[in-house]
Amino acid sequence: MSKPMNLQPKYVDIIAKIGECFEKMRSMRPLPKEGVAYFYNEFAISSTHSSNAIEGNTFTYDETRLLLEKGITASARSFREHEDIVGYKQAFDFLLAAIKERLPITEEFIKQLHSYVLKGQEGAGEYRTIQNFVGDILHVVYTPCKPSEVQEKMREFLDVLSKDTAENIRLIQAEKPDFGKVFLSLAMHHILFERIHPFVDGNGRTGRLLLTYELILLGLLPVDIRYEERKRYYAALACYDDKSKYSTREDSKAEKLAKLLAESELTSMQLWLKIFADYLG
Repeated sequence: MSKPMNLQPKYVDIIAKIGECFEKMRSMRPLPKEGVAYFYNEFAISSTHSSNAIEGNTFTYDETRLLLEKGITASARSFREHEDIVGYKQAFDFLLAAIKERLPITEEFIKQLHSYVLKGQEGAGEYRTIQNFVGDILHVVYTPCKPSEVQEKMREFLDVLSKDTAENIRLIQAEKPDFGKVFLSLAMHHILFERIHPFVDGNGRTGRLLLTYELILLGLLPVDIRYEERKRYYAALACYDDKSKYSTREDSKAEKLAKLLAESELTSMQLWLKIFADYLG
């Protein structure tokens, strides 16, 4: 049986480094608006490519950038792939506008996000009315709740999310922030959303955008779960069921994903500090 995340030297070190970076970032404010805009634009392009690639979109990173910055698309790519790229970027822009007003995450907020993700498709912004599966019909990895249970499950999820967000803000604002607990909480939220799978399609991308919004709400940076990490990401999601069967430690269900998120957050923070190195006190 593996040790808890807070007892594993590698992640003790990562969490400590996140704390150090977080303090440096707080000491840097205020920052130039054009610099912040540059960071989020670059992140938006990268995460738009990564999140769609995880779902099978064949646009390369360079093609994604060309489409989003110049409106030029590759003739070898399908119209649907084109719309997925554009829609995801619009969803990201929606989040950045929402963060300025610190909008709470509600059912309508999530449906609006999904309507961008599934840009122009039937069922965009609407909960599913049929049974869906994680995997495919011939190889079912996980069967989400019945469609008749989706709304109730989502309300339960949002209740947990609201309470946890308040607690996560407290943990981060404490004299000694507990980032370990914060990332376990964020990981669990993402897993719970993906287990409900409230939409027929687009659940992965919508869930990763929700995770982005949660992070920014807490004063952290968004994370880019890259295509190269997809197997680790899917294994982390699947870990919930495995640990539910064999482990008595509740945190173990979300630890694999929490580790990936913590590593990705540290990467984002280190990039941020490089961009704004001249603003360190």
